[in-house]
Amino acid sequence: MVEMSKRGYTQRNIALVTGRPLKTVNRIIQASRDEGRINDAPHRRRPRSTTNDEDLCIVAAVNDKPFQSAKDVRGALGLANVSDSTVRRRLREAGLRSRIAAQKHLLTAANKAARLRFATEHRSWSESEWKCVVFSDESTFSSRWDQRKRVWRTENTRFSPQNIQEVAASGRVSVNVWGALSHEGLGPLVRIDGRFTSDAYCTLLEHQMIPYVLNGPHPDGCYFFQQDLSPVHTSKEVARLLGDRGVMQLPWCAKGADMNIIEHVWGRMKVNLSKLSLELANCDQLWEAVEHEWKRLQRDTAFIEALYASLPQRMEAVVKVSGGMTRY
Repeated sequence: MVEMSKRGYTQRNIALVTGRPLKTVNRIIQASRDEGRINDAPHRRRPRSTTNDEDLCIVAAVNDKPFQSAKDVRGALGLANVSDSTVRRRLREAGLRSRIAAQKHLLTAANKAARLRFATEHRSWSESEWKCVVFSDESTFSSRWDQRKRVWRTENTRFSPQNIQEVAASGRVSVNVWGALSHEGLGPLVRIDGRFTSDAYCTLLEHQMIPYVLNGPHPDGCYFFQQDLSPVHTSKEVARLLGDRGVMQLPWCAKGADMNIIEHVWGRMKVNLSKLSLELANCDQLWEAVEHEWKRLQRDTAFIEALYASLPQRMEAVVKVSGGMTRY
């Protein structure tokens, strides 16, 4: 282009011959004439606002306390002349990303020992044996969902202990429900109104759980019933009823949510319901939404099959971490 210009070609003609935009031709010729160059001008980058040592300190700070915000890190390190966005940029450069923290229950040493014992005793169970278990549980659904923290972590470390947000059980109560599932799919879902006593639970078992099992997945009555260790479940009245009806119980352990596959159902439901506009819903409207989601999942037989298929792996996972919490 420069040579053509020297030979007397107009910039418009040069653009037509070379197929380049007129502005590009003008810029190249002007740069050659004024600055004696045809390459792009060197870029002048702003100097980094942090030193190498400060970069290392920023990364070390979130490795030590991954739940800190960028503002917290900046304040703790005394980086007065550094912005929050710069701190976030340094963390991203180190391969750290801000993600929603996984939530798991706190476990005591006794909890871990009991979980390890249960998983060890059942690690040899096949999927077919697990299909003889009817799982049950209660859950609380709210129109306002628990706030979840963000954590700085590297890829594939969501369930590393330092990246897990530990939470207390339950938040605001809106609608309480009880549900059960078998290898054939989701069973009954019952709304719990008022105080859930042993008598109320016995009525539920007598009129909901037992008829569902005998009229459906296990008509021969050969099955194990799973329930957690809440005082209502372990009362003498409940034990007497189950014994009189010939229901075999699967001995359970405390804090065994990741081994109870119905917890995965609750989780799926809450994720789906959180996408709805339920902030202004009353209890009856919320119950209708919960019931509708349960019925929708009842049709997803592949989902339940996958949950039962995961049980041997769940036991192995608990054994592998010596009774600690798993990714399930």
